[in-house]
Amino acid sequence: MSGNTFELEITDIAFGGNGLGRKDGFVYFVAGTLPGELVLAEETSRKKNFGTARLVEILRSSQNRIPSACPLAWAPCKNKEDAIGQCPGCSYQHVKYEEEVQIKNRHLGNFIKHNLKIDPAIVMDAPVPSPKDLNYRNKIVLHCSEDKLGYFADDNVTVVDVEKCPLAGTEINQKLAEVRTNLKKYSAASDITFRSTAKNGVQFWVDNRSEGCVLEEKTSFGALEVPRGSFFQVNLKCADLLAAEPVKMVKESKATKFADLYCGCGFFSIAVAKSGIESVVGVDSDLETIKSAIKNAASFGLETTKCSFSAKSAEAYMTENSRKLKTDETVLLLDPPRGGLSSKLKNQLVSTGVKKIIYISCAADMMARDMKLLCECGFKLKKIRLFDMFPRTSHFETIAYMEK
Repeated sequence: MSGNTFELEITDIAFGGNGLGRKDGFVYFVAGTLPGELVLAEETSRKKNFGTARLVEILRSSQNRIPSACPLAWAPCKNKEDAIGQCPGCSYQHVKYEEEVQIKNRHLGNFIKHNLKIDPAIVMDAPVPSPKDLNYRNKIVLHCSEDKLGYFADDNVTVVDVEKCPLAGTEINQKLAEVRTNLKKYSAASDITFRSTAKNGVQFWVDNRSEGCVLEEKTSFGALEVPRGSFFQVNLKCADLLAAEPVKMVKESKATKFADLYCGCGFFSIAVAKSGIESVVGVDSDLETIKSAIKNAASFGLETTKCSFSAKSAEAYMTENSRKLKTDETVLLLDPPRGGLSSKLKNQLVSTGVKKIIYISCAADMMARDMKLLCECGFKLKKIRLFDMFPRTSHFETIAYMEK
């Protein structure tokens, strides 16, 4: 039935940012729409229980709709060819920012309600908006394709040409404009990464060639060294707000020991160590970022007996320290990749008798899956809070505190 055009009342926003409506009882998802809107949509795909449709025209607009800051964001398209040129990265360019935060917070609440079977109001703190909803990213990765440089389209194959990204910092967009003047030079590349810091300015590299360079990030609690190719928070102003949260949680837990199992360059570990906790340990499988974490701790005058780092996986740390973790004195911080915790680590968390966990995630759906298992094994969710680390996109950061 592809090509079928029809009117659709949008009644909700699904996790991921697409508007949801029903026609004759059948569910459709339409990007770029908002609850309360009446739209003209064209069906693009149909499965057994739902379909997707493209926004053709807005017949009745929501009071929460605003003009998009990006010409490539989801917008009404009269033909399919124009829709191919839209960038799917920003799900919420068309909505007032305060409403975007509330939409995301409702999604988080729904995950808690449906996965953990508890009232979200009991455990959720007020969401924390980003200080900036545009020009906040200190890193972007763009894909190369012939004479184009940009993000992948909705088909994850076609490259949408990006002259300027409104999410990226101003300095990154200036460097992007320079690179675009000679795109032929990078015709053989797959990706170009742009990275910016206040001290180092903007650097860019082709594909994964980022070795051998160290940057300096200026955080709210001091400067941190971080390898150019290693993970670091992309929204530093919001990350500074987030860094205070585990410090607060550890103090409220009355723990004296803290283990950060995905520590990176020590962002959370050092923030906690500087607060005066007795013992901080950080581990990460990235050797280069561990080298930086060790230097960072030393630069703050933190003795290795009170703040130490080592290159190993979270699972290896749990195996080596299983006997030490059966105590109220220790809090584990988990900040895994988007895919969540490994099956092995989840089993270790249960079998070793860990009692206190701080879980940070940029993927609320994976986090809820992991917390469901932990709750079934005796943990209780005590507190959870959204930090909008990725404005205008469907993603957000979440921090939760759990204990037995």
